[in-house]
Amino acid sequence: MTRTIAIDWSGAKTGERSKIWLAEVRDGGLTRLECGRSREDVIRHVVEEATRDPELIVGLDFAFSLPRWFLQQRGITSVEALWSAVARDGEDWLDGCEPPFWGRPGKKKPDLPGQFRITEESARVAGIGAKSVFQIGGAGAVGTGSLRGTPHLATLHSEGFAVWPFHAVRLPLVIEIYPRLLTGPVKKSRQADRESFLSSGFPEIPAADMQKAASSEDAFDAAVSAVVMARHREDIARLERASDPTELLEGRIWAPERATPAQALPSPAGNADYCPFCDGRAQRVVAETTDAVAIRDRYPVSRGHTLVLPKTHSDSLFAQPPAVQRQVWQLVADVRAALETELRPHGFTIGVNDGRAAGQTVPHAHVHVIPRFEGDVLDPRGGIRWVLPNRAAYWPP
Repeated sequence: MTRTIAIDWSGAKTGERSKIWLAEVRDGGLTRLECGRSREDVIRHVVEEATRDPELIVGLDFAFSLPRWFLQQRGITSVEALWSAVARDGEDWLDGCEPPFWGRPGKKKPDLPGQFRITEESARVAGIGAKSVFQIGGAGAVGTGSLRGTPHLATLHSEGFAVWPFHAVRLPLVIEIYPRLLTGPVKKSRQADRESFLSSGFPEIPAADMQKAASSEDAFDAAVSAVVMARHREDIARLERASDPTELLEGRIWAPERATPAQALPSPAGNADYCPFCDGRAQRVVAETTDAVAIRDRYPVSRGHTLVLPKTHSDSLFAQPPAVQRQVWQLVADVRAALETELRPHGFTIGVNDGRAAGQTVPHAHVHVIPRFEGDVLDPRGGIRWVLPNRAAYWPP
């Protein structure tokens, strides 16, 4: 028996029982889709289910941590310490809504070192991106749910769950999910669109449950998330603990690495001519000119990691006309300036992998613009020289 549970969470102070939905897929079929539990109830229920089935995998729809700079300012050196701090101070943060938190009446978004964790920078689908965990009021606010969710991760961990990516992966396992990455660009606010989407490719959902799954955005997100997680259960079970120090503090949203989950985009496996950078649906555009475009890297190595590329396909940037090359480099400068204002990094790594031997994996020319922060590596000397690690260091040890 294989069981996968997805929980569409809520930070509501009242009425949470009608907003928290649990969906379970067992042995390839949706067997439960229900609401009615409080936050404490649903966590207790998950613990009980894991006691009966130690191979349980659970997805929770809230941010498991906050941006690294926030933790560092408060001397928090582990995610477990953050969970304890939120359990102690979270309600005071919500009541006061003082910077860096915002969104309540009269509490405008403050100027911060960064609104997002690295994992949220690339969490975009058709221009729709993750909300900041610091936003605790207003349309789409997710901060309240996260602050009222993270203390429960400590409970789950104490009851034997591994929480990815912070702990050595074992079952039972908890992962952070962002349903938009699992549903794709469907217009979830319209019931007719939810119904059409579910009927187009979800044989795991019995006909008797289709109406319930489409009845609200919360039920829809839970059902789709559970199905997509179950489809990728083997991949989830093979996840590994993070090795990057930032990821060990900030966490990472889980999403399938091969194609968008519900209605997959074409892929190289199915179409030899497919290019993810030419596919407008796959792009996360942040700036553009007539012949060049800047998009967020889907697998960023730092907060704000951006790619600048010519709109016309070619393997090498230097196969493009000089006028296009000029636009690309001008856009690189514009993106760098924008990231400098937004993130205040301590430096940048800017470079091109030109050809397979140089490490190019997507055969569409692109320039990496990578903000760098003090402490992101132990010794930054040499920078891009480390692409050939045996020859990088020319300075004395």
